[in-house]
Amino acid sequence: MILALLSLLRGWPVLDRLLTSIAGHFTTWPADEFSRFTTTPIGQPPGEFGFTAQPPAVRPMRPPEPESIAPSAFEMRFTRMQREGRYEQMWAMLAEDAQRSWGGEDRFILTMRRQMGSAEVIDAEVGSVDIVPEWTDSRRNRTYHNVARLAVRYRLKLDWRELTVNRQVHLVPAADGWRTLFYPQAS
Repeated sequence: MILALLSLLRGWPVLDRLLTSIAGHFTTWPADEFSRFTTTPIGQPPGEFGFTAQPPAVRPMRPPEPESIAPSAFEMRFTRMQREGRYEQMWAMLAEDAQRSWGGEDRFILTMRRQMGSAEVIDAEVGSVDIVPEWTDSRRNRTYHNVARLAVRYRLKLDWRELTVNRQVHLVPAADGWRTLFYPQAS
């Protein structure tokens, strides 16, 4: 009786499509049939598939750990790079105005190596961080917006003695975080 009903419905294409779509929601494809789509019979005798065409097993790559873009974390990273002598990476962390005042990456690296020959940064400690809406650099007569102003205490080693220097550091916003206004020392 069911077969007679189905054969009667198969005569009408609209009802046949409706019945097929409804039945498709309640049926699943057998698990052993999926191998049919992952094997290739080209160049092999039928029935003797030695392997399935699967992509190679690769460990998924993890994204890099996010680095904090907090101003204090940026300054600590900048100081660590200075201590480790990674001046090429420090150059990328300078603001454009600071890069122009250094006169180029080669001059920056040469000067930093020379300075580190006599003085060594032992430690840095960020005291307070303030974000000011506008700040004007009085020595260069340049105004910056949304500047991070940090009170930093550096411990330095000069030859045989240690000293502590307190500085106010200014960071300007950049697309990927901050850039420092680290200018060369006046001669």
